[in-house]
Amino acid sequence: MAPRRAAPLGPAYRESVLWHEGVERVRPPAGPLPTEADVVVVGGGYCGLMAAAELARRGRHVVVLEADELGIGGASTRNGGMVIPELKYGPRALTRKYGPLGREMAESVFEACALVERLVDEHAIACDYLQCGGLLLAHHDAQVAGLREAEREWVDDLGRSAHFVDRGELHEEIGSSEYVAGLVMDDVAGIQPAKYHAGLVRLAFDAGADVHDRTGAEVLERRARGGWRVATTRGVVLAKDVLVATNAYIDGLVPPLGRRVLPIGSYIIATGVLDEDVARTLIPRGRMVFDTRNLLAYWRLSPDRRMVFGGRTSLAPMSVPSARDRLYREMVRIHPQLAGTTLDFAWGGQVAITFDRMPHFGRVNGLAYATGCNGTGIALATWFGARAAAWIADEEPPPPFAHLEFPRIPLNFLRGAYLPVVGQWFRAMDRFGR
Repeated sequence: MAPRRAAPLGPAYRESVLWHEGVERVRPPAGPLPTEADVVVVGGGYCGLMAAAELARRGRHVVVLEADELGIGGASTRNGGMVIPELKYGPRALTRKYGPLGREMAESVFEACALVERLVDEHAIACDYLQCGGLLLAHHDAQVAGLREAEREWVDDLGRSAHFVDRGELHEEIGSSEYVAGLVMDDVAGIQPAKYHAGLVRLAFDAGADVHDRTGAEVLERRARGGWRVATTRGVVLAKDVLVATNAYIDGLVPPLGRRVLPIGSYIIATGVLDEDVARTLIPRGRMVFDTRNLLAYWRLSPDRRMVFGGRTSLAPMSVPSARDRLYREMVRIHPQLAGTTLDFAWGGQVAITFDRMPHFGRVNGLAYATGCNGTGIALATWFGARAAAWIADEEPPPPFAHLEFPRIPLNFLRGAYLPVVGQWFRAMDRFGR
C-alpha cells in the first residue's frame, strides 16, 4: 500500500496556534503569591477569568491560578472560534428526559451566547465578533430527518431563527458536494478566541482579581476549621472557597472529576491567506460550519481569509503532524478546490467529553466546579463563570446543570486501550449515518 501523502506546507508553516499571532496578551503583574484569599480559582480560561472578574466586582479577594502561561495553554485560545448555543440533545429530548429542567438547560445555552455578545459590546472587546450564523451539514441521508426536527425545535419550541436547506439549494451555503442537506442557525457567531480571552483577562484585572500564571495547583486540602489549603508550585494559599475551572485539563488534581471527564484531542489546521474569489466558493455566506459525524469536522474562514479546518480525527493519541495530514485530506475531500493549497499552521488541544455528553456544575467533596463543555465551550464556559460567581457569593442558585447526576466514565483507567476501538466504531457508524 502506498504511503499517504503528507499535507503541503507553506514556507511560513509552524506548529503553533493561528489565533496567537498578533494578539497583545496581557501579562499578570509580577508579585508574590498571596497567602490568603476569599476564593481561589483554578484555571485561567474563559470560565475562571469570568468567575474571577464577577467575584472581584462583588468585593471578594480572588486569586486565579493558571498552570501555563496565560493565554497560551488550554482550550480557551486554541479552539475553532465558534460561539454556538448547542447541547448534544435538543429541547424535546431534554424535556422528555429531565422535564422542565430540560427546557431550562436548552434555554441556558442561548443565555450564554447572549452574555458573550453583551460582554464584547459593553467592554469593547476587539475580537472580530460576528453573528454570521452556523451551518450544520448532514453527511448521510439518515441524518436529514434529524435536521428537519432540529429546525422545528429551534423555530417552534425555542422561538429562534433557523431554516432547513435541501440538497438542491445547498450550493448557496457551501462549496461542496459531499453533503445532502443543511440547517442554518442564525444564533451562531464567529470570534477570534485568543483576542476574546485577552479581553476577559483585562476584565478580571480591572475588577481587581489577583491572577498568577505559571502557577499550578498541586494539592487542594480541606482545613479542619473550614476553608481550603491550596498548595501550588509557588507556595500555599488559604481560601474560604475554591472553584475548579480546568475543564479538560483536570489531570489528577481532583480525582472524582478526573473519573468523570474524558479529555479528547481535537486538532486544527489553517491554510495560507486565500484569494477572495477562492474563499467565496468555499463558504459563500461566511458561516461557521460543522457536520453531523461522530468524528465531526468543523470549519470556517478566519478574519484574514484563511481556511481554518478542525476535527476529531481519531480517539487515539496522535501527534500534531499526523493529525494535520489527516485533516488536510479530509479538507480536500470536502473542498477539492483547495487541493494543493499550503498550510501555515497546525495545532491541537483537548476537549472535555462527559459520558452523558452534558455539561456539569456543582460541588464535589466541597469543591465548586464547572466542566464538560463537550466541544462548545466559548459561550458556556463564560456563562458558567458568571453563574459560579453569583452562586459562590450566595446571590443566585446554581444553574440547572447542577441538578444532573454526573456519571463516571466506564473503565476510565483503561481508556488508552479502548478509545482507539471506540473511534473505529464511531467511524463505522458515520459511514451508515448513525
